[in-house]
Amino acid sequence: MSSDTTPQTGSDAGSEPIIGPVVEETPQSPPPIPPQSPAQDPSDPSDPWQAPWQDPSQQPDAGAGRSKADRRRRWQVGGALLLAVVTGAAAAVLVTLPERTDVPGLATPNDGRYAFPELTLPPLPVGASAPADSKLKAHAADLRALLLPLPAGAVATGPSASPSAPASPSPSASESASASAPASPSGSASAAPSLPPVVGRWIPCDRDAMLAADDTYTLRLTTDACRGAAAQGWTTADGTRTELRLFHFGSSDEAADYFGGVRMMSGTKDIATTTLDSDGKYPVAAGQLDVRLSEQKSGGAPTGSLCWLQSGDVVALIQMTNPKGVPAQAFRQVVALQSSLLA
Repeated sequence: MSSDTTPQTGSDAGSEPIIGPVVEETPQSPPPIPPQSPAQDPSDPSDPWQAPWQDPSQQPDAGAGRSKADRRRRWQVGGALLLAVVTGAAAAVLVTLPERTDVPGLATPNDGRYAFPELTLPPLPVGASAPADSKLKAHAADLRALLLPLPAGAVATGPSASPSAPASPSPSASESASASAPASPSGSASAAPSLPPVVGRWIPCDRDAMLAADDTYTLRLTTDACRGAAAQGWTTADGTRTELRLFHFGSSDEAADYFGGVRMMSGTKDIATTTLDSDGKYPVAAGQLDVRLSEQKSGGAPTGSLCWLQSGDVVALIQMTNPKGVPAQAFRQVVALQSSLLA
């Protein structure tokens, strides 16, 4: 037995049968790599949610979509602004149509002030000047028309003395004294048909015009030559009685002298004793004033308030009384408005 394992060649090799066809092996090529999107990292195959890359030429027009969204947003903002403007204008109209006190939430509680009609200054005689334009601060208008009118809801009350023309009235007073009983009185004089068609009425220059309790200060009316006196009065629903007096003198110096003396009156026939109100602040359009309050009080409020006011050649007396206490706001209001008519 031979141990030679060398394959046979030549003719001897062909004597052995061939078991199967001989297959020639060829090298295999790697699989093709798909193109990667520019935004995708090829080295990061772990992102399964990465959108497949697409050719930009095949995508819809993004700029057109954004412009449509911008236009829609602008319309929405414009519509909201227009709605806000229309709503605000409508609310303003609705608020201004009714009275302020009738609008819910805007009503102001009454603090005691009165509702006066619109104040108007009386006409001046031809060639006369207003007190503010006159060097002498002289009042040439009808003295009665310089008094405050009645507030709403008040009842007119006549002066203590019967109305009559003053003993020595001023020229303007003498002309209007003849009209003390007109055929058609004003609305405020409906309670007293004999009242003239002006705010106040003529009264004599005497102690009663001053509401004085005695004749201590009456002599000053003669010394300073009172030319005429006018009165006005009313009572409101809360029981407050108001008395207004105007004294007309020949000059501002005479009025100032009278004011300097009469302001020392410690009381009137309606107010027993008073004290100077040195702490109160009262708005005055022109001139000087002196305010006194009654010593008697009710609920912390004085039962009487008294004010002497000088403006040019006129001195005004303002007195308010109420057993339940005089409303402070109403008193300040009357003082301010009366001084504005004399300014």
